[in-house]
Amino acid sequence: MYTYLIVDDEMIERKGIRMLLSRMNIRENILEASNGEEALEVFEKEKIDVLLTDINMPFMDGIELLSRIHEEYPGTETVIFSGYDEFSYAKKAISYGVFAYILKPVNPEEFEKVVGEINEKLAKSEREEKRKDESMEFLREHLLYLMVNGQSRSAMQEKTQTLLDMSFVRDFCRMVLLECANNYFEQVNSEQIEKMQSDLQMPFHYLNLNPQQSILFFSEEPDGGWEAFGRKLYHYIREMWDQECFLAVSGEITPDVELYDAFAQTEQLMERRFYHTGNHVFLPFQEEQSEVLVQIDAEILIRQIQQDIRMKDLESLREHFDQFCEKYEHQTIFSQIYIKFMFSNLLKEIYDNLERKDERELDREIDALYHSSNMTGVIQAVRMGIDRLETVFRADGGVAKRREVEQIKQYICENYSDSGMGVDQLAREVGMTPNYLSSIFKKNTGENLSRYLKGFRMERAREMLENTNEKIGIICEKCGFVNVSYFCQSFREYFGISPQKYRDQGE
Repeated sequence: MYTYLIVDDEMIERKGIRMLLSRMNIRENILEASNGEEALEVFEKEKIDVLLTDINMPFMDGIELLSRIHEEYPGTETVIFSGYDEFSYAKKAISYGVFAYILKPVNPEEFEKVVGEINEKLAKSEREEKRKDESMEFLREHLLYLMVNGQSRSAMQEKTQTLLDMSFVRDFCRMVLLECANNYFEQVNSEQIEKMQSDLQMPFHYLNLNPQQSILFFSEEPDGGWEAFGRKLYHYIREMWDQECFLAVSGEITPDVELYDAFAQTEQLMERRFYHTGNHVFLPFQEEQSEVLVQIDAEILIRQIQQDIRMKDLESLREHFDQFCEKYEHQTIFSQIYIKFMFSNLLKEIYDNLERKDERELDREIDALYHSSNMTGVIQAVRMGIDRLETVFRADGGVAKRREVEQIKQYICENYSDSGMGVDQLAREVGMTPNYLSSIFKKNTGENLSRYLKGFRMERAREMLENTNEKIGIICEKCGFVNVSYFCQSFREYFGISPQKYRDQGE
């Protein structure tokens, strides 16, 4: 809805113009002024889209007012009225970009035609501005996607040059990585993001990475600090989006910090959810605190240790065993017999995975463990078993290759068209927990599993666009996407161009 300002020293004339606007169903956002000086005061307080002014007025006439508006408020559409059919007035009006010159008494049909044309021009201008804003927003998202995935600030600045103002990146102070267990971010739309910004009263740039992950870039610190804001954001997503989400807040982003380094930090923080099942917000400064892992369920740790032994991952095995020790080492609430029972089960698990195991030696080790007079002896008995495992593993040629990783890659290659395929399904294929699979996939390939899956689908889509005449919607389905608009958005983010334009370039 546009705002109109009627300027005339005669009240009856102003009422007449207002009546003509009313005939066009324009009854709101209509302001009045009796001369040019009053009109300028209105312009200082309100955004005026259409100025309807008389020429002959006291204090400041219409021509002088047009001159001021042309200089100070460009873009305002103007119409002048006059009872004098003088070419000099029309000539001056034209020099100030006036849209129309209407003689008094005003002809209603002519007036409606002029105002209708002005409204159509304003609407067209708004549509063009919206398209321009959307195009620039896409370019910003594409640049952020590239910088998060390894491109430097300087390289992006050189590529964009005068095309895009990069100051918005320089203003970033933190990024927050969001991760959902399902493909929820495939459904998130701009209205939801705008509402989140409004409800939280914190502006940010939004970047979708894949169906499970998105990043929020912030340019200002929240009141109360990031820990409190992280909890607030978690509860907001849980209540408003009905999603169980995990958040990782980066360290401070200064002008000399690359976005891909900050993102790598958030990914490392996010991996801690594997160990802290009750936590949903992870912050960099928490690493400086003493972390008590009593909250971690013993059964989860035991399953992790069993997985480490099966995968011959000594580094993870020692790390998880250290966590297991921390859980019990200083907890007097557990009886000695309970602690010894738990640790003896671990020792038995280790011996069961030795190729040349000696049952009598195991019995002696467990007997010594049960006769230990302190916690140190209990822990040492299991550590000796881990050392024996390491000796055997090294004799067999070191840590086994990740057959499961290759199996997952092969499964993705054969089933990438399955829209329901995600980390959870892939984990079931190899009998792992989703978090553990993500962890070993990252360790072995250096790449996030979700990003690998998305990249594989994008490459298949590109090949289909180049080598087939399949419709975009069919390619979308064959590449495992349910939503065509999300597929096109993902393709643009990955390749910097829409699927249709990519195909057209190749023709």
